[in-house]
Amino acid sequence: DCHGDGRRLFHSAEAENAECGRSDDDDDDDEGKLPAIPFDFLLNDKLLRMGLESAARKEGLSLEHALELHYFPARLPPKMESESEALPDWISTMDYTFNASSGDILFTGGCDGMIRAFSPGSVKNKFQQMNAIAAHTGPIKCLSSTLDGDQRVLVATGSMDQTLVTHTYDCDGNSLSLHAVYSGGHSNSISSVTLSKPGSSDQKVMASADWDGGLAIWKVPNLENASIDEEATESSKKRQKNNADTSSSPEEISITEVKPIRSIKAHASNISGMSWSSSDSSPSKLITGSWDHSLKVWDIERADCILALNGSRVVTAISRSFNSDVVATAHPDCAVRLWDMRTNGVGDKQSSQISDRTLRQSHKSWVSDVKWSPTDPFVMATTGHDGTLKVWDIRSSLPLHTVRAVSKKGEKALCLAFGDGIIYSGGSDCVVKQFACKI
Repeated sequence: DCHGDGRRLFHSAEAENAECGRSDDDDDDDEGKLPAIPFDFLLNDKLLRMGLESAARKEGLSLEHALELHYFPARLPPKMESESEALPDWISTMDYTFNASSGDILFTGGCDGMIRAFSPGSVKNKFQQMNAIAAHTGPIKCLSSTLDGDQRVLVATGSMDQTLVTHTYDCDGNSLSLHAVYSGGHSNSISSVTLSKPGSSDQKVMASADWDGGLAIWKVPNLENASIDEEATESSKKRQKNNADTSSSPEEISITEVKPIRSIKAHASNISGMSWSSSDSSPSKLITGSWDHSLKVWDIERADCILALNGSRVVTAISRSFNSDVVATAHPDCAVRLWDMRTNGVGDKQSSQISDRTLRQSHKSWVSDVKWSPTDPFVMATTGHDGTLKVWDIRSSLPLHTVRAVSKKGEKALCLAFGDGIIYSGGSDCVVKQFACKI
């Protein structure tokens, strides 16, 4: 009897108090010392969001038999911890990198064409901006960062000015410097970019996409000498004057211009998000989402689409679970959808195991960004033009928590990133916000 089990759970606590000689007054004293711990319950691998009897009937479970419930400490709502000074323009994109020696680093791209590097703040202190560099003449639409060694981070950005570049961030000197320029791959605004992560292969690979649905694959120059195999990448070095330090004589530096190793017409419209597949150690499969309502998996070695799923709405952002090719997508119809992009064999065209599961519409406007937790395969977060940040557990169709992510009503939340126990957000209020959130 499930109700009997529930009563026994509470009665056992009373019996334990009696055995230990504790009274209700003692319990009252302890309540002032020990914080209450909220719990969530799972029935049939779904979070309980209604009465147990109603949930059992909805799942088709008989109340004549014992019901098995799993419980765990509930996730607390995000708590506003710190924020940056107001920046000159909208914050359109961001990415987080953790460096073991120097700690957390948050990179943001703005509509003023600037890349900025921040170190996290605290309850008493605002964000500290470590460095900034003018990377583009137009708004930055996409940004991706990855570690390269102990003291350097590679940052890739694409812009509405149709330029694609990488910069290096020196963790010791907190400095950003231009690394390489990528040309010949796009003839329209760059809408998304993703770098292969550390350990995926010795040679770093980058994928970029544009508003026309074009996809380009690049080999990233080695950070040691900013040079790579010219035959493989058709790269050429150009000498440019470094006028960053106007107090000294100009110094010549070597900047590599890189050509794509693959160019594909991947979609009929803007490619709004990309992610490397989790299925293999080398970056050979790429997941893309587009405004043409479709998601695809690409074998980049063969330039071949091995899986295509067609939806009914524009895809505004995508994010992949850290341990599988289950993908979450954001949409203008206020919805968040889940897709299973796993394939059973490389190079075989096949259908997905799960096509489309829609979480209940909770945002009141365009969902602008979605990011999966880097540690929990059930948890993700979204931001929207309604100015909110929402945390979800995919075992429930309703969000766990909703908090305001912008300073004033009417402002839009445009992007987010997960940190170490932190969620960052940015938007049209030109402020980076930091929320404490145990994920």
